[in-house]
Amino acid sequence: MALSNAERQRRHRERQKQKLAAAAPDLAAQYENVGADLREKLYTLIEAENARRGRYVTGRPVEQTDFRRVILDIALNENRSGIADAARMVLLQALCMGESSEKEILEARRHKEALAARKTENREVKEQVTPLVHYVRVPNFG
Repeated sequence: MALSNAERQRRHRERQKQKLAAAAPDLAAQYENVGADLREKLYTLIEAENARRGRYVTGRPVEQTDFRRVILDIALNENRSGIADAARMVLLQALCMGESSEKEILEARRHKEALAARKTENREVKEQVTPLVHYVRVPNFG
């Protein structure tokens, strides 16, 4: 009896899961540890920023940075928390897993910003006002 395509795919997925479980039995625990380590680094960064702000207290209350604000800053590409750039670097280093150094990441950012600046300069040069093509045509009253 021939197996259906769905049944073959299901069996294949099961075999792949078994191979993965045999090769790396604690993979889920490793991912959990990486996530916990990353959270810990971000919380340490936030606590250090809040402590720094607390040292320079004047007569007004200090605005505390929280984890949600930092995550929103990263997602929206803003820096209201004051530490979003450092938090982005922590995340990028975790994602790179040693493949790229901080220096390479910063160089890639500078290159991207320079390329974007050149594009805006080129746009300004190209944005000269010219009449639209359909206004330039001469009507045929023949």
